[in-house]
Amino acid sequence: MSAGPAEQPRTLVIVNPASAGGRTGKRWPALRGALDTAHITYDVHHTTAPRDATAATRDALTSSYTRVVSCGGDGTLNEVVNGFFAADDAGTPINREAILGVLPSGTGGDFRRTTGHPTDPTALAAILAANHTRRIDAGRITYDSPATPPTHFINIADCGVGGEVVARVNRSNSKGGGVRGTVVFLVITLKVLTTFGGRPIRLILDGHSAEMQIDNVVIANGRYFGGGMRIAPSAELDDGWFDVVVLPALGRMRTLVAMPSVYRGAHIKQPGVLVKRARTVRVEPLDNRALLFDIEGEQIGIAPATLTCLPGALRLCVPRSAAG
Repeated sequence: MSAGPAEQPRTLVIVNPASAGGRTGKRWPALRGALDTAHITYDVHHTTAPRDATAATRDALTSSYTRVVSCGGDGTLNEVVNGFFAADDAGTPINREAILGVLPSGTGGDFRRTTGHPTDPTALAAILAANHTRRIDAGRITYDSPATPPTHFINIADCGVGGEVVARVNRSNSKGGGVRGTVVFLVITLKVLTTFGGRPIRLILDGHSAEMQIDNVVIANGRYFGGGMRIAPSAELDDGWFDVVVLPALGRMRTLVAMPSVYRGAHIKQPGVLVKRARTVRVEPLDNRALLFDIEGEQIGIAPATLTCLPGALRLCVPRSAAG
């Protein structure tokens, strides 16, 4: 479905000024100026705490707002996405016709790589002014542990090495923008890759079960994660399927040698790498060690968990070339 440029939905822009180590807060005046120049009418909410963006989105969509725009990184976008769904057991969509907008301003920018969103403020404002939209899928994760409520995602969820990396980055208090944050992330990734040692799991794809030793299981709606790794090069946002990429436990040296190929998407041709499509994915650890999930750059929950694809769950504002 594509909306014409004459439409002006009531819009709330949710800005996370702390995103990218505070760079989003510094970039916001330029983005605001571009929105004003494009004659977009909007209100603004600046986040002040974790999950503030989710609460603000739910409040907006239960009142009279019909478009919510995320201004920040992939983590901010994930919080906004979760606000499109009610905080009930079913994760009911609040308004299926509401529009999700994106002003990407984070460090990794993995989701925008799949959608083709630019970074230039004027070009981003033009996309919102035209208001062309495309239905995309979302994912919902339900954890066996009652301590962690279900959560949604639109790019990528993974468990194993990815969960360990983001957990350690968060504990280091070094997550953020700039060279230092990037270096810390790389150093921690290399440490995890050389110490993780593989984990035994049971992986169930649409009811078909297999046991295996893994370094990481990636459940992809988008194509990129980890700041530009092309982990699922064939994934489509609107095909109604997850692309599931399983990285086997290769050992320390083989894992480090194989790592650069992930940036090119060439890893899927390597022996032992499993690539499947599924609508429902279940991950069950087969030992007592915690198997952590990485949900779009945040460590949320542990396996066992079930992930379900929600076809056409969201209406995304996209560049004209990507409109459906």
